[in-house]
Amino acid sequence: MPIAVNNTEDTQRFDLKSAPPDGFVVLRRMTYGQVVQRRALMKLSMDMSGKGRNKDFKGEMAMASVDINNFEFKHCIVEHNLEKSDGVLLNLASPVDLQLLDPRVGQEIERYITSMNNIESEEGE
Repeated sequence: MPIAVNNTEDTQRFDLKSAPPDGFVVLRRMTYGQVVQRRALMKLSMDMSGKGRNKDFKGEMAMASVDINNFEFKHCIVEHNLEKSDGVLLNLASPVDLQLLDPRVGQEIERYITSMNNIESEEGE
């Protein structure tokens, strides 16, 4: 019988070009339940569009985007060696520490998370 559960031990290491000389992250795929939770964060903000409050909708979209990033980093990053300027390891599961992250590093990690979880195909639905 085929195994149909996500192997959370299956990870992939990515060397970060944006964090030289040896920055890296180790990522794992989301489970289907996590993909559904992520989708719910996106759809929650989309439902606001029908109420005719354009500015509120834009605010909800921005907030949902932050929530989605926090969710993805928390659930997908297994290991990394990224530090704050004082030498303390960043806690990438913490929204506070994510605010400190260099945008080039954050965007590179986002791309790896997206490619591992095939998120683009889901957003086009």
